[in-house]
Amino acid sequence: MEEILNLGNSKKRILEELMDGSLTINDLSGRLNIQNNAIREHLDNLENMGYISYKFTKSGVGRPKKYYFITRKGMELFPKKYDLLLRILLDELTYEQGKEWVRDFLKRAGERIVKNSTGQERNLESLVNFYNGLGCMASAVEKDGNIVIKRKNCIYYNLALENENLLCSSFEDSIIHSIFPSYKITKKDTVSKEKFDCEITLSKADNKT
Repeated sequence: MEEILNLGNSKKRILEELMDGSLTINDLSGRLNIQNNAIREHLDNLENMGYISYKFTKSGVGRPKKYYFITRKGMELFPKKYDLLLRILLDELTYEQGKEWVRDFLKRAGERIVKNSTGQERNLESLVNFYNGLGCMASAVEKDGNIVIKRKNCIYYNLALENENLLCSSFEDSIIHSIFPSYKITKKDTVSKEKFDCEITLSKADNKT
């Protein structure tokens, strides 16, 4: 997904204003001190990218006014500190319940998220689609009877660095085992500082690796 900063300052400011509620071109022009024609051009671009939409609202006498509003896709452009929240929750759960309880909890969470996201299909395509739906930028190939999965963007990068055993060996492994229960997981290449991609090899349990 395109980063918010890559849109340019004017489009970013427009999206920020629309986060407060729907606005007309005149509203945005007045708030941002940008001419209507320029505002209209930015709005057209943002609409084409799916980051905003519009509706006509009648207020008082006269023709309905065109109000622009930010879409869910537009909201997702803005960074959110999910990893910070999750880190705090995991720390508290570990303190209150112990590491083994948290490990089992993450395992169940991985199984549940696959069940809710992939439906009845449990194959390589569904696994890759599942990962890409989370933003992992994943690809996979079958080689010598094994499956090699590469992901360019670890969605819980910071947490994996700080507590790899909990996330990668519990939550992550349960996701894969839910789709490929008879395969052995080998993490050939994992995330590290300033390295955001990883490689996982799946092989039949009775194969030699």
